[in-house]
This record gives sequence, structure tokens and C-alpha cells, in this order.
Amino acid sequence: MIHLRQGRNQFYKPTRRGYILRMLTLDDVTFWGADTFISVIFALFIVTNIEGGSATHVGLALTIRQLMVALFSVPIGKLLDKHKGYVDEVYFLAISGILAGCTYALFGFATELWHVYVLMVFVGISHTLNLDTWRVLFWGSIKKSERGETTGIYQTIMSITGALILALAGFLGDTYGYRFIIWIGSCMTMLAGLIPLFIKRFVPQK
Repeated sequence: MIHLRQGRNQFYKPTRRGYILRMLTLDDVTFWGADTFISVIFALFIVTNIEGGSATHVGLALTIRQLMVALFSVPIGKLLDKHKGYVDEVYFLAISGILAGCTYALFGFATELWHVYVLMVFVGISHTLNLDTWRVLFWGSIKKSERGETTGIYQTIMSITGALILALAGFLGDTYGYRFIIWIGSCMTMLAGLIPLFIKRFVPQK
């Protein structure tokens, strides 16, 4: 029994590293869970709720988001490298959730295509902030000897929760409408913006 406890992955242990990994996984479940939640109805929302919306416009909106990620990934990464420690990563990760939450909330008021395009710029920026900072924090907290197993634990959690969210989003979208899904996604990403603040005192400061 003692041997089993000593061999347990750091993800489960009541240590600083374990706490950071669990909280970051919860943050990812919440942030990308919200994105998954909204993605289920995004195309239908544009086609049915936005004047003149079509599959072509859905593709263009998603293209704008991806281009923003491509445009800002390196500059944000360089900015993070200028500061020692991980405190700036924590704050930027929090900002990504708040920015995404506010942007998704505004989708609930969108009625024209240009509204969607402008909002997707900010969605792309929020995704970039999240990806650049979360990866630094998560991978920086994993022991080299446990990278594979810890990654597997994280991926299992993300896959299970993602599957549940996909099923739930489809049901709620049919029952309560597409804008309701957007409001839920907005609240989830706002919550994701608060979670990183709970690990601030546990990450390297300098």
C-alpha cells in the first residue's frame, strides 16, 4: 500500500504541483467546455439568427478567429518571456476568460454579419491568450518522469467532459434556443477567468 501511494501520479497528490495541475485542468474544462458548448450551435445560430447568414459566412467567421490566433501567438509569447516567473501567465490566463465571456455575451445581441466578424476577432485574441499561457503553466508544472501519464489523465478528463457538454448543448439548444446556449457559454468562460487566480500564490514568482 505504501508503495502504491508513493507511485501515485502527482496529479492526485495534495502538493503544490498537484493543486496547480488540477486547477488548470478545471480551467481548461470550463474555458474550452464553453467553446465546445457554443460551437454546437454556432453555425445554426448564424444561419437562423443573423440577417443574410449562410454556411459561407460561418466559415469566414471561423477563419477570422484562426487568423487572430496566428497573428497574436508569437507577440504574446514574446511578451510573456520578458517577465520572470509565472505570475504574468496567471493574469493573462484570467484575462482570456473574462475577455471571452464578455465577447460571447455580446453574441447574444448580434443581429448582423459584421457584428459576428468583429466579435470573432476578440474570440481569437482570447483563445491566443489562453493557449499561450495555459500551456506554459501546465507543462511547466509536470515532472519530466510523469509527462505521458499526466497528459493522459488530463486528456481523459477533457474527453469525458467534452462528450457530456456536446450532448447537453444539443439538447438545451433544441429546448431553450441558441441564444440561451450563448449565455451559458458566456458564464462558463467568465468562471474560467476566475479559476487561475486561485493558483497565483503557488506558481514561481520570479
